[in-house]
Amino acid sequence: MSEASATRRLRTRSAADASRRALLVLVLAIAALSCTPVFFRLSELGPTATSFHRTFLALPFFAAWMALERRRAPFGVSAATARRHAAALIAGGAFFAANIACYAWAVHFTAIANASLLSNLSPIFVTLGSFLLFGERVGGRFVAAMLGAIAGTALLVLDKLTLDRGQVLGDGVALVSALCFAAYLVLVARLRQALPSATIMLWIGVSGAAGLLAATLAAGESLMPRTLNGWSMLLGLALISYALGQGLLTVALAHLGASFSAVALLSSPVTGALWGWALFAEPISANQALGGVIILGSVLAARATSGRD
Repeated sequence: MSEASATRRLRTRSAADASRRALLVLVLAIAALSCTPVFFRLSELGPTATSFHRTFLALPFFAAWMALERRRAPFGVSAATARRHAAALIAGGAFFAANIACYAWAVHFTAIANASLLSNLSPIFVTLGSFLLFGERVGGRFVAAMLGAIAGTALLVLDKLTLDRGQVLGDGVALVSALCFAAYLVLVARLRQALPSATIMLWIGVSGAAGLLAATLAAGESLMPRTLNGWSMLLGLALISYALGQGLLTVALAHLGASFSAVALLSSPVTGALWGWALFAEPISANQALGGVIILGSVLAARATSGRD
C-alpha cells in the first residue's frame, strides 16, 4: 500500500470517527433540549421573561468555556476573524431570541399540539435555505426521510391537534418560530466553519439575551421569581436546556450539518412526551407511540442517506 493511499484511509477513518462522536453529542443535545417544555411549564414567570433567563443565566458558563478554549489554543481565533463574523453572530442571537419568544407565546395562543407541530417544521426551511443560499443539495431519499419524520411528528400530536380558526394567530407565530430556528441553524452551521463553539454560543447568547430583555420589558413581565423553586426552574432551563443542549448542538453541527441535525431534532417531541409521562402522568396514546417510532425510524434513514442520493 502506497503512503498516499494509507494517508487517505487514515483521513477517512478519522472523519468517520469524528462523525460518530458528533452523532453521540447530538443525541445528548436532544435529550437536554427535550427538557425545555418541562421547565417552561414549571416556571413562575411569563414566557418572555422565562426565555430571557434561559439565555442570560447561561452566559457565565459560555464565558468560562470560551476562556478554557483560548487557554488550550491561544492563537486559534484572531480578533479580526471574530469581527468579520460579528454581524452573523448578532443575527444568530436575534433569530434564536425570536425563535424562543415565538414558541413561548404560541403555546398561549394555540394548542400545544399545534405549536409543537408547526414549530418543528424547521427542517424544511433549513434544507430549502441551505440550497437557495449556499447551493447545498440533498438526495431524494434524504428528503423522503425528512418528510417521514415530519409526518411522524404530526401523528405524535394528532390526538390533541385542533383546527380552530380562532387560533390562527398562534399557529402563525409557531410557524415564525420554525423559520427563525431554521435561520439560526443555518447560520451556526456556517459559523462553526470559522469559529469555536464557545465563541459562537457566548456572543449569540449576549445578542439573544439583549433582545429578550427588551421584549420582556415591553411586555411588562416580572423578571424576579417569587421562590427558590422558581429560580431553580430558570437555572435548569439555562444550564440543561440552553447551555448543555444548545452548546452540544453547536459542537455537533460542525460535523453533521444543519439539514440532518434539524431532522434529528424532530425526535425531541418523542423524549418530551416521555418526560410528560414520567413527571406529569400524561398518558402516551397509540398514535403518539406510532408517531414516535416513525420519527426515530425516519431520523435513522436520514442519517443513512445523508449526503447521498
